[in-house]
This record gives sequence, structure tokens and C-alpha cells, in this order.
Amino acid sequence: MRAERPYPWGDTTSTMAKMSEHHAHGLATTLGFLDLRPLTIVSESDSLEHVAKTMLNQAISCAVLEEPPLRVVTERDLAVAWAQNRSAHDSVALVSSTNPYWTSLDTTVAEAAALMMRLGIRHLVVLDGDGRPTGVVSMIELFSILVHSQEPLALYASFSSFMTRGARG
Repeated sequence: MRAERPYPWGDTTSTMAKMSEHHAHGLATTLGFLDLRPLTIVSESDSLEHVAKTMLNQAISCAVLEEPPLRVVTERDLAVAWAQNRSAHDSVALVSSTNPYWTSLDTTVAEAAALMMRLGIRHLVVLDGDGRPTGVVSMIELFSILVHSQEPLALYASFSSFMTRGARG
């Protein structure tokens, strides 16, 4: 299946602690420490129907296109495609998000969540030190970590400071 191909820029599998073990993570945890779900890779020539089924079967909301430049397709992109009466056989490249927002492995959970809120987005592509995608983090994953943090007041203050940084300038 195309969606299971490794990304052409290298191995994307992490061996760190599982994302589901949120109790071990807090706002200061870097994305590099999280075991991000391996990328779901689709081809720009894949049909909207194929990509939608792949995302549904894998219970994901964002996939990365195999061919450079870096592009993603999200559940929102698919919803827009259906609302525009696109054919299920149309290429996913027609609706993919060009220039997706990204961050690095050394970004903290708090920084990533604040950035996503500031930008009004639900997914961030995570790049390694060489600029290759290693995973996608979603807002729901980050907020699950935030909710399960063991130090709610101190972590909330830290998160608030990240949120207000963009508002001051």
C-alpha cells in the first residue's frame, strides 16, 4: 500500500517513549523525546478517495506527500475538496497544503501548542536536524499531554507565557 512507503528522505520511526504514555510528558518535553506516529506517506498522484480511505483506515488526520516540496493533506483539505465538488478520482496534489507549517525536534510541547493556537492550525510537521520530516504532531496529541501533565499550575503558567509572547509584539 502506498501509504506505508518510507519517506524518501530516510527512516521516520522513533524508538522513544510512546505518545500514549502522556503521564511521563509535560510542557517542557521536546517533540524529539515523543514517539511521534510514523509518517503516513501518499503520492501526489493518489486519488482523493484513496487518500481519504487511507487516513480513515489509519485513524489519522494528516498525511505527507511523497514528492518534494514538502506538502501535506489534512482532513480539512479533503472536506474542502468535497465541498468544491471535486471528483473522488482527482489527484490529491490538487488539494494538498503547500508550504505547511513545521517545527523542529527541539521544540517543546508548550511551544508547539502555542504556535498551533497562534496560527489557527491543527497539525505541525516535525523536521529533523537535516530538514527531513520525521512526523506530524496534532493539536489533540499535544493537548492530551497538557491535560495529563502532573504539575498543572506551574505548567499552565509556562504555557500562558508562550501564548502571550506573540500577542505583545
